[in-house]
Amino acid sequence: MPLAEVESVSRKTHTMKPAPLPPEFAALQGQVHYVQQASRTEFSSNCPKCGGEPHPNGELPDRFRMFLNGRNGKIVGWCRRCSFLWFADMGDNFEPPTSEELEQWRKKQEETEGARLRSAQMALDNLKDNRIWEQYHKMLDDRARQYWRGRGIPDAYQNYWALGWDHQRDAATIPLFGPAWEPLNVKLRLMDASKGRYRYLLSGQSAPMFLCDPDMLLENHVIAVEGELKAATSYVVLDDPKACIVGLPGLSASQSIVDTLAKADRVTLVLDPGSDVRNGNGWSAAGKLVSVIGRDKCRLLIPNAKIDDALLAAKLDKYAVRRLLGQAVAL
Repeated sequence: MPLAEVESVSRKTHTMKPAPLPPEFAALQGQVHYVQQASRTEFSSNCPKCGGEPHPNGELPDRFRMFLNGRNGKIVGWCRRCSFLWFADMGDNFEPPTSEELEQWRKKQEETEGARLRSAQMALDNLKDNRIWEQYHKMLDDRARQYWRGRGIPDAYQNYWALGWDHQRDAATIPLFGPAWEPLNVKLRLMDASKGRYRYLLSGQSAPMFLCDPDMLLENHVIAVEGELKAATSYVVLDDPKACIVGLPGLSASQSIVDTLAKADRVTLVLDPGSDVRNGNGWSAAGKLVSVIGRDKCRLLIPNAKIDDALLAAKLDKYAVRRLLGQAVAL
């Protein structure tokens, strides 16, 4: 798939806007949030039973599907995560569907979900086969190079990570690789943040970490920095080939990221200011992340300013960064 076609598909997958809850689902008002309209007769949201929050990549939860032409033409809702089933005519005289009807419904939704997964895999295969990130890297002109330098990334590292530029969107591009440089996605940082600062080239994929050295195993001491560019800047300034630094796509890390970090001997989390503010349930985002990774192995550092801003503004050297990381504490 040529780059222009990939960009066209990407634009379509990221133009969904919040939609009002369909009147047919008014009974779920206050129970579902992040409503999106997928088609003329289909909407999505979080689930009234198992919930769902925005993904680390900024995409809204869509596990609960609301159909205006569902089972036997009735208004129906279905969660593809917990299989919760909702009908608009539920009430004292509600007649539950038969087991045969439920099985037919389940099969139909599994087929739809299977088609979605196949589509996501095809998009990923196209990314790999056409090496789209390299096409973006070739688009680095003087202005784009200067942008990356201003972010603390010299030309040598721009080439090493294949950082690039999307001139059509006016966005910096950040390839995301798994172990051994396996291509996973491309993250775009838009210069015009009026519609959101970040988006992914491929939707429907999990939000991966940014591995500063994809050849390094994440098993000893891992320094996990909130944000890809913050991790990249820290890696450049620290200038230590033995340092294992990764960038987290956000504080709501996926289970895959949590499981990966939990296997390390030690994890130093470098998070943005405010991540330690507690919510109404008494938890902070930082505290939740430490808890799921493993309190015994985590050390937490929350600087007074975002780490990349601090590095650039104060012009810290690698010795200062080492001292800063040494201030990480256990919870």
